[in-house]
Amino acid sequence: MEYEIELMKPEELTETLKLVKDVFDEFEAPYYSKEGIENFYQFASFENIKKCLQENLQIIVAKIQNKMVGMIAVRSYTHIAMLFVDKNFHRKGIAKNLVEKAKNYCEQYYENLEAITVNSSPYAVGFYEKMGFIKISDEQIVDGIKFTPMKLIIYQFCYYQDEDFENLHRIKKDCFKWYVQKLYGWDDKRQIEFSQNFIREHKKDMKVIVCAHQKIGVFTNYINENNESEISLFYIDKKFQNQGIGTNILKEQLEKDERNCRNTILQVFKENKARFLYEKMGFEVYNETETHYKMRRKLK
Repeated sequence: MEYEIELMKPEELTETLKLVKDVFDEFEAPYYSKEGIENFYQFASFENIKKCLQENLQIIVAKIQNKMVGMIAVRSYTHIAMLFVDKNFHRKGIAKNLVEKAKNYCEQYYENLEAITVNSSPYAVGFYEKMGFIKISDEQIVDGIKFTPMKLIIYQFCYYQDEDFENLHRIKKDCFKWYVQKLYGWDDKRQIEFSQNFIREHKKDMKVIVCAHQKIGVFTNYINENNESEISLFYIDKKFQNQGIGTNILKEQLEKDERNCRNTILQVFKENKARFLYEKMGFEVYNETETHYKMRRKLK
């Protein structure tokens, strides 16, 4: 099934809003009070949306043979205001691609974008979680509209530079010292030498993670001698953990490995809770040492 995703043309607004109302009435209105339904209709009215388009709203649409099958509206390049897909085209990747297109669009036009937010309807919370959004507060009801505030943290990769060493080693120490201290004893000089040797061997494989204008961690991946995708040194500043960044980086790598028909392997300290994330994402223990589990995610 081929479809086009593009910015909505002004003459397509009426058709787009009809799609919005049809999908809303069937899938979201049941979660709303009468007041909430009326408030949504007012927001999604032709007059209001036309006004918003002249101010800070952008609409991206999905079409199949010129038939409108999906739409996403973004406010101020930072907030998803609406996302609707024709019920006949659910579970075909259209909603996912609309979100990805909107994300790329926001990154293109908002130079210092740090996060994209959404007030998800109860129906869509699971979808947004799969897309990497995290809940930032409990479900709320405002003006009769029930929603869960969520956000997607925006990160980028950059190449490792020699001047990054001190900061990244400090972050690594903060993440791993507890484990290393317990197992071997922490020796600063030895750990610095170990890090320097690793960088010399894998510098081309290292990606520095950048978020909110800060270099917050490292992700290292390469193809090993068994033609498997190996995730090696991977850590994120504790201040930026539990915000979905590591999960989304891992998801992107696994999707890439699937496209390239490769298994993915890694190892993790036995006491590191990250192991449970890896298990949730399909990794299984295939070997172990005294200190680490070796894990593999096989192709399906």
